Amino acid sequence: MDANRYFEEMHRAMSAQKSDYSLILSVKVQDLGGADAYLELRRSASGHARVFYSTMGRQNFNFQLFRKGWQLCHNASGELTGRFPTKAEALLDTADFSACIRDDAFDAARTDFIVAQLRRLSDAFCPALPQSAREGAMITVDSFVGRGGHWCYWSTQAADCLPIAAILCWLGDFLAGAERRTLQSCPQAMELAAQWQAQLCSPFARPADAVPRPISRPAPRRAAPSAQNPHWQSILAVLATV
Repeated sequence: MDANRYFEEMHRAMSAQKSDYSLILSVKVQDLGGADAYLELRRSASGHARVFYSTMGRQNFNFQLFRKGWQLCHNASGELTGRFPTKAEALLDTADFSACIRDDAFDAARTDFIVAQLRRLSDAFCPALPQSAREGAMITVDSFVGRGGHWCYWSTQAADCLPIAAILCWLGDFLAGAERRTLQSCPQAMELAAQWQAQLCSPFARPADAVPRPISRPAPRRAAPSAQNPHWQSILAVLATV
């Protein structure tokens, strides 16, 4: 099974599970070793967001298809009883892609932040992929916010698409293994994502361009004048005349 068919079937399965959730962002991770992953960020009309992601990469899914084809032409004792399928279409048509998909809730604060970033980056595109040899995994991101956006870059060059790569660092927490390491391999993107997280979590966080306010210091307190006793004043006045 090629990568395009894998991503297409994953998208269909996710769309069928939550038809009332609108698509915000889709992410495709295509690795040379077949450790592919697919994610979608969706939000309902009520504002609840969920992350849909594939739990089985294309490499493992192809192995499951091969195992299924082997079982079709062998009995329980391992004896050959038929012919192995010559095409994978029959196996793909009967495969249950929804079993390889999970969805988890995504907090509203980060969802609103991601939507604001995507709206700001509408019509923005990364430079074209170089014609040289592949460098890491190919990451493709499509935005469905505002006028949309499309980004495609190598995982080793994630710094060229830093805002998008930082968003994927958040979404990469839902993956595991090589797929997660691929989305979180850029130190600059991880640092930016950590800064965003600190801004969202801290109630005292301010924008970086905020003008610092002068520190107001309380005025020094003056010592209260010592009270003078009229009785002692009269005694001193008498002594002064002696």
